Amino acid sequence: MKEATVRPETTEDDAFLRRLTIEGRWAEFAPLPLSDAHKRMLLEQQYEARRHHYRTYYAAADFSVIELDGQPIGRLCVLRSAPTHLLVDIALLPECSGQGIGGALLDLIIAEAAALGRSVSLRVEHTNPARRLYERKGFRETERNEVDAEMVWRA
Repeated sequence: MKEATVRPETTEDDAFLRRLTIEGRWAEFAPLPLSDAHKRMLLEQQYEARRHHYRTYYAAADFSVIELDGQPIGRLCVLRSAPTHLLVDIALLPECSGQGIGGALLDLIIAEAAALGRSVSLRVEHTNPARRLYERKGFRETERNEVDAEMVWRA
């Protein structure tokens, strides 16, 4: 497996991050009885809403771009604070999923938190395939609602 790198997000990454949102969620929108143009518009709106939400509620988080061979392939947002590291978001382009990249990055976040005596928490939708990865890495569900669940890893 090639090793991914993580670098701080910049304003020049906006076009890629939009593309990541559209490509990453396209399959969810595919069954909707809308034109592709309307689906794209909705996904653009979701990108803007997510960006605003993250920048407002997680302003102190580290916003990063994941790269492979110098090309952007994903995003990572982590709020590092005591007593827990909050994994706000991790996303990869669909063609980069399932290759161990997300798992390797998760291992780094867990190791960093463990060295500081902290836990790692996240929220994941029930239908998200990444939930299985989180469970394999030792995350356990601590809270649940109709849409998603909070999961926490503790040393």
